[in-house]
Amino acid sequence: MWKKVEKGIYQEGLYSFRVRMMVNGHKLDKTLDSLAEARVFRDSHKLSQALDVHESAVIESRIKKQSIKGLTVGDALDRYLLEITPHKKGADTEEWRIGKAKRMQLAKKPFHGVTADDVIAFMGEIGGSENNQRKYVSLISHLYRVAIRQWRLPVTNPVTGQMDLPDNGVARTRRLKKGEYYKLMKALIGEPKQFVIIAVETAMRQSEIFSLRWENINKKKCTALLTDTKNGESRTTILSRVAMNALDAVGWEDEGEVWSINKGQIRRAWEAARDDIGAHDLHFHDLRHEGASRLFEKGLNVFEVQSITGHKTLSELRKYTHLTPSSILAKLNK
Repeated sequence: MWKKVEKGIYQEGLYSFRVRMMVNGHKLDKTLDSLAEARVFRDSHKLSQALDVHESAVIESRIKKQSIKGLTVGDALDRYLLEITPHKKGADTEEWRIGKAKRMQLAKKPFHGVTADDVIAFMGEIGGSENNQRKYVSLISHLYRVAIRQWRLPVTNPVTGQMDLPDNGVARTRRLKKGEYYKLMKALIGEPKQFVIIAVETAMRQSEIFSLRWENINKKKCTALLTDTKNGESRTTILSRVAMNALDAVGWEDEGEVWSINKGQIRRAWEAARDDIGAHDLHFHDLRHEGASRLFEKGLNVFEVQSITGHKTLSELRKYTHLTPSSILAKLNK
């Protein structure tokens, strides 16, 4: 239901503004994303009745720039969170990251006037590793790309071509130390314990493990169809005997989600167990490194490991593989 908000402009929903008016005897009807844009469209077409095409374009540009002066980076992030974030694989993580970004000084600045120096100051306020800062800067850069390409706002990206992105940082090489796996097994119980076992046995990402459904697991062939992977492509992975036993411990069903616990429960159980055994620097994602490395140490070749882990390239797989000297020595002495 369209509701009139002012002369010639009607609203339906949060981001739907309709301009209906007559221009030189012709009916004009256009829907835009914001009241400011609707005003620009209406006012510029009013002016166009008395001006030539070039003068109208100049006037429209000026009015549009005026209309976004009240828009802050925080406002733009709110719209981005509503329209863009939900369609991403890592929506939950990005939502949390946007929440943090909105607490920084950058969020209070006018969206049209942000400079590279402002973004550099933002990096310092975010803190953490260079890799962490890079993720936040990439978010801001993409925010401006969306604003320019999709929202058609007259702004300039303060990141692209204006500054160097922080370094990705040194790739993690952390694997489970001697005895840590067994200590984790003692510290964990229930589904979190089986979740960790499957992570180590399959080198699957946490999101992929969560996406497991009983109807997609072939008990006879020991395979699992993953329909929600990072790259958006489905793949079938192979489950070891130990992984199958872990699923047995959860309790087989004909269909439905494998896990009754959520991400928050897994995170809390993992962090508690990790801290209990004194492995404070161990990240859950390190288990993917551990799993990939173990597959090679079992004697599988590159193509066999790739079929299980889902890495698209050898260079990516190499980042996740950290063989121990003892395992290499054992093969040399066979």
